[in-house]
Amino acid sequence: MADYKGIQGYTVQKLSDDPTAANVKGQLWYNSTSGKFKIAVGAAGAWASGGDLNTGRAMGAGLGTQTAALYGGGDKPTDRDYTESYDGTTWTEVADKTDAVYSFAGFFGTQTAGISAGGKSPSIPVSDQTESWNGTSWTAASDLQTAVKDSASGAGVQTAGIIACGYISTDTAISQTWDGTSWATANAANTARSSVGRCGITKDTAVICGGNLSPKALTESYDGTSWTEVADLTSGRANLGGGGPSTVGLVFGGLEPATVAKTEQWDGTSWTEVADLGTALWDVGGCSNASANLQLQFGGDPGGSTNTEEWNGAPVTAKTVTVS
Repeated sequence: MADYKGIQGYTVQKLSDDPTAANVKGQLWYNSTSGKFKIAVGAAGAWASGGDLNTGRAMGAGLGTQTAALYGGGDKPTDRDYTESYDGTTWTEVADKTDAVYSFAGFFGTQTAGISAGGKSPSIPVSDQTESWNGTSWTAASDLQTAVKDSASGAGVQTAGIIACGYISTDTAISQTWDGTSWATANAANTARSSVGRCGITKDTAVICGGNLSPKALTESYDGTSWTEVADLTSGRANLGGGGPSTVGLVFGGLEPATVAKTEQWDGTSWTEVADLGTALWDVGGCSNASANLQLQFGGDPGGSTNTEEWNGAPVTAKTVTVS
């Protein structure tokens, strides 16, 4: 009689101790110490309420992690230069931006070392301004190669980042990279669009999706040199928030054109719809460098919301397999 390997082409690995479940999601093994088959299974993620912003607004931009985030700018009269930091519980107003803009071209980095670029204000239809954040204050940095707004597609760290797409006099596919000192024009995305969602922590792993285009579900990934179209969103929309690593990224909210609370997770290959936001919003902020499965949503429209929600992603645990 043929054995299991002969039928299936592989064997079940035998281990004396369970591996770290998060590293082997979906894999089956045999624990020789307990005499049990085990499998690493992910539970369902969910949104929970966080601490409200001090000043409600939309079209600002965010960076950092769920427990160390920063939200700058935004479209609320007289408050466009506000910056607030989040410690996982409470938002605190910190130093104002020097350029009172909103609807940024890009925002990336950490709570203590970030970059904002582009945007618009009542007096500047399309901005080329760049500011650097050191954890205490904002400082003017080298201007963009091309002034752009309405994207918020940034990915990277303070010394190496990228922004893509946005609006100039029409939607654009232009990309610009940051080396810590200056901007350079990079290979353009394949499809011009603005108001995109984004994820990817490093410059070379950026992902953009959705936006003001048709169809609104298109997704592209960056490999450090060029953009490649990959799997579409399950629900095309514009003005969505997002962040996180390129292998467990999250996008949420947006306009379909109706305002939606939908959340989708990217695994590096495809999108999967997961739990909705508690409140449907668009033009929301999200963390550019959020940890795997830990995301933050803040602000948004309608109404210039103070809403904050925390995503606690699917924890992976080892489950015993019952043999019948």
